[in-house]
Amino acid sequence: MSAVSAALNSRRAVGALPWLAGMILAVGVVVFALTFFRNTSNVAPIDRAPGPPVRSVDQRTVPLAPTITQLARRFLHAAVGGENPTVAYRISGPSIRQGMTLAQWKHDWATVGVPIVPFPIDKVAASPFRTDLSHQKEAVLEVALVPKKGSGVASQVFFIGFGKFGKRWLVTYWGPHSPIPSHDAR
Repeated sequence: MSAVSAALNSRRAVGALPWLAGMILAVGVVVFALTFFRNTSNVAPIDRAPGPPVRSVDQRTVPLAPTITQLARRFLHAAVGGENPTVAYRISGPSIRQGMTLAQWKHDWATVGVPIVPFPIDKVAASPFRTDLSHQKEAVLEVALVPKKGSGVASQVFFIGFGKFGKRWLVTYWGPHSPIPSHDAR
């Protein structure tokens, strides 16, 4: 007789087998009950859900409005370059203004109170744009600010977002593009 068959034929193993079988049966009953009865909520089909029907917003891509690139250049000089706080305020949307009045904006212009990431525009040699998205009422561009040689300023890529408010386009976002650092960068 082998060691395994001797162990299974022992008095202790024979007495424990019914208990083991009972435990396996109990676990099986619990698993069955949880999977069969776990979701007893009354889920209405999406087409019969209460309330008004959800309407999707038309997000078709459209050609970029020519006024957007002109507005981006004005924003770069007036706001990012810090040349004109009044123009910067007037071409900024509510998300950039953050509820500030023109007087508050001008007061906070010299401090970090205005939520615009600055860049020395006078040291920029080129600022090419790339369209990320262009819809009926919103657009996002990437702008690469390439400094002049010997200026001591590093190149930086920014996102600039636009929203259409009535018939006017306003800048709704300005922020640096932050690439994910690679392991080699450490």
